[in-house]
Amino acid sequence: MGMKRSSGFRKAAEQGDANAQFGLGLCYAKGDGVQKDLAEAVKWFRKAAEQGVADAQFFLGLCYDNGDGGQKDNAEAVKWFRKAAEQGDAKAQFNLGVCYHDGDGIKQDPAEAVKWFRKAAEQGDVKGQYNLGVCYANGDGVKQDYSEARKWLEKAAAQGHKQAAEVLKELAR
Repeated sequence: MGMKRSSGFRKAAEQGDANAQFGLGLCYAKGDGVQKDLAEAVKWFRKAAEQGVADAQFFLGLCYDNGDGGQKDNAEAVKWFRKAAEQGDAKAQFNLGVCYHDGDGIKQDPAEAVKWFRKAAEQGDVKGQYNLGVCYANGDGVKQDYSEARKWLEKAAAQGHKQAAEVLKELAR
C-alpha cells in the first residue's frame, strides 16, 4: 500500500498540489513506499509549507529544530512554527512556546512563551497544559498562581501526563 500511496502523491505533488506535497514529504520522512530520505522530505514539506499547509509548516519546523535532512537552524524552526501556530496548530503553538521559553532561535521571552503555551493548552494539548501549569506554579512569565497551576496540571494529569501528576503532589504539600 505504501508504494501505491507515495506514487499517487508524487504525480499530484509534482503538479503543485500542496496537500500531496505534504503527503509525499511524510512518505519520505517515514520511508513509507519510498526509501527514507529526510532531505527529500524537507524539500516536499517546504513546497507545501510555502503554500500555507499548517501541518507542513509544523513538520518543516521540526526538521529544522532537529537538524533532520540538513542543518539544524533554530531561527528557521521558529519561523515555520510561528506560521503554523498562527493558523491554530496546537503542536506548533506549544513548540513556539518552548522556543520563547528557552531562547532557542529567538530572544528568550517567558511571557511570550506563556502566551503560546496557553493557546496550545486551550486546545487540549497536554504538553501545553503541563508547561502552562508549571509556569503558573513557578511564576515564570506570569504572576505566580497556584490555583491556575493546579487547574492546568489537573487537565494534563487527566490526559495521563505523569509529570503533571507529580507536580500536583508537590503543590499539595
